[in-house]
Amino acid sequence: MSRKIKVVILTVLLLFGCAGRGPLIVTDRPSPNVRLSPEIQLLDVPVERLSAAIDQDGRVHVLALASKPQELHYLVIGIEGVLNREVVTSSGSYDHLNIVFDSSGNLHAMVDEDHLVLENGKWLKRSKYPCIKLVHSGNNLFCLSRVKGKDVGAPGNWDWYTVDNSVLILCCWIPWHSYPDKLILARETPEGWSKLALIDAETKFEIENPSIAADNSGALHIFYKTREGGTDRDTQCAYIRIEPMTLEKSLESNQSLGSNDKGTPRTLAKVSERVVKRGSWSLECHDIAVDPETGTALITMSDGSYSFSYIVEDGEINPPVPMYDFDGVIDVKPAGEGRFLALGTWWDQGFPTGTRFIYYLEYREGMWSAPVELVRDDRVGNVVLVSDLDRRAFALWTGKDGRPVARWIER
Repeated sequence: MSRKIKVVILTVLLLFGCAGRGPLIVTDRPSPNVRLSPEIQLLDVPVERLSAAIDQDGRVHVLALASKPQELHYLVIGIEGVLNREVVTSSGSYDHLNIVFDSSGNLHAMVDEDHLVLENGKWLKRSKYPCIKLVHSGNNLFCLSRVKGKDVGAPGNWDWYTVDNSVLILCCWIPWHSYPDKLILARETPEGWSKLALIDAETKFEIENPSIAADNSGALHIFYKTREGGTDRDTQCAYIRIEPMTLEKSLESNQSLGSNDKGTPRTLAKVSERVVKRGSWSLECHDIAVDPETGTALITMSDGSYSFSYIVEDGEINPPVPMYDFDGVIDVKPAGEGRFLALGTWWDQGFPTGTRFIYYLEYREGMWSAPVELVRDDRVGNVVLVSDLDRRAFALWTGKDGRPVARWIER
């Protein structure tokens, strides 16, 4: 047998050998003892985005942006299945969907710039603000929005970018001066949205993939990725905790000014990050969850080979805890009493196409459990997890046909 044929056979065997092994197990803790409901088909049309929140009675409320036709759907799901479906609007294309309950049990949604409130069974427009992330804390709603660094005094950066020349089949590197995008934190007031804090304003790093959570003290916890320009030569995962006193002082400062001066860079609280981890282009900063009672935060990230989490407790960042070699989005939620829940995606790169998996796992006493398989499909996306902070969670995702599917998880 020729050397070339041997190499081909060995390659095929390796490809098949890699299939079906499952994610790399990094703990001796068993999988959690959970009961999974049958899969629930939420809509019979493909969707592009999902957002969900759970109410005090344990029902899940979902916003789903359908792509064909372009419609925004609202659904209510109970243990027995879908209780209500309705179309909120049948026009528009939305990049950001957020849905939360306030302290009075009212349901709020931010659909790009439109702030909607569900009142007496009808969705009503309340205000407009370019919100990318929405969170409820105490009696208040807070919103993260993007702002151009040049507009808030952030330093610019000379960097190198590539331009492909398809005619000469050459790749050219050219210098380019740019300003990074930053984040502004705002709070809803009777007069509208009041800008309170400018996030990471004094660095030249671009901010990406922010997530935000709150605890019962009123503190806000923000986690995001930063990178330096087009080459990704310096990538970081950063964490910020903003205390209620900082927010109140900024709000009082804004309210004492004329309307033309409110929310300008000189009046906003400047908030600097704590770098959790530095890495290269492969570093991904996924999500944050916060125990509402203790204020303990759990943040998740991956570096191209493994996924891991950090606990931030009493201002201290604890050593990382491995989470297996998940290769996709990791969504985390608090489960009460120091526990956290997570969904992670993993691709079995088998021959010839491979299979996508979604796994569920639990964190307690400083360690993650072994994973529980929720679904396997040719393609999965839009992975979302919600928790009732007790014994029940709800997982949503889209499958290979783009249709949204869900399962209840009972502990």
